[in-house]
Amino acid sequence: MFDTFAVAGKPTVIFVADPCETSVILNSNVFKEKFNILRCHLDTKEGFFSFLEEHENKKISAIYAGFPAFVKIGGMTRDIIEHKSFPKKDLKCIVLCSRGYNGWDLDALREHNIRLYNYQDDQNEELIDDLQLHQVGNDVADCALWHILEGFRKFSYGQKLARETGNTLIARTKAAEKNGFAFGHQVGSMSIESPRGKKCLILGLGSIGKQLAYKLQYGLGMEIHYCKRSKDATISQSENWEFHSLDKTIYAKLHQFHAIVITLPGTPQTKHLINEKFLHYCKSELILINLGRGIILDLEAVSDALTKGQIKHLGVDVFYNEPQIDQNIQSFDKLTSITPHLGSATKDVFEQSCELALARILQVMSGEAAAEDRFSRVV
Repeated sequence: MFDTFAVAGKPTVIFVADPCETSVILNSNVFKEKFNILRCHLDTKEGFFSFLEEHENKKISAIYAGFPAFVKIGGMTRDIIEHKSFPKKDLKCIVLCSRGYNGWDLDALREHNIRLYNYQDDQNEELIDDLQLHQVGNDVADCALWHILEGFRKFSYGQKLARETGNTLIARTKAAEKNGFAFGHQVGSMSIESPRGKKCLILGLGSIGKQLAYKLQYGLGMEIHYCKRSKDATISQSENWEFHSLDKTIYAKLHQFHAIVITLPGTPQTKHLINEKFLHYCKSELILINLGRGIILDLEAVSDALTKGQIKHLGVDVFYNEPQIDQNIQSFDKLTSITPHLGSATKDVFEQSCELALARILQVMSGEAAAEDRFSRVV
């Protein structure tokens, strides 16, 4: 743990995660003159409490939690917030670089009037000149696009065999699991197909879902369907995306989709949405992609469907017990594609999320955050 720029009387910002060191706001005279900056490397709760006690007179007014936030010490739980060393009196806000805020006790924050802000890039920000709108949605959609291509074409499995054998003919024959010439259109008993003209259902149509729909429609030539609680009025009729209500009526429609992509948040309502009943109604040899949250999949039901061949391919970027990768998903080598929750992991998002988080701190501390609809306030 180390600290810098500690000047008596000024409000202090604690960084518990590394920001983008080239950040315009971080290096601005306005930010440097307005705040003391303390940096704290989180290892344990006890270490965090000791750090806070050491700096109890620093008027800690904001915490930059970045991406990892407080995961390493079990989340921002009530016992941390209620601890005698936690700066409840002076702390005005905590800012995240991620959209997710699992592991945060929102009620405890609310009780102490501590604001929590997450990442949002769906509207312009006056403190950032070159904000790229929907950057996260675009980059996560790229990740989903890769998983979908993996499901239809199995490129990574072919690459794996090509590296192992060093021979294109042998690699294709090995993939087909038969003797003689193999064209490459089979992996075992599975047929390799083009996604063109196939139907894809997107569960949830937020920024990620919309960006993905455009990429699938105009990039891969797929027919787009989306499912949410109500029809999205912002979708142009020219897009020709078909709406389905996210309720029990969806079951009877699932049989028609070649691919289903999950971009829903993890909530009590979506937990185990993809269960045995859901999969029972789905098309045989389904391509299922999860970019939402790990808890949306009932792992036992999904594993059983993979074993029986009902799911042709499972692509995941999120996991049930993160940061641990589900063992039963790892074991299905040629039937799965796995990315370690890096859907939005680009230089563009890292830099922009830092700028937005620092902008929130400036706005809150200067009293400009009164119009809450302009800001990504969670609590």
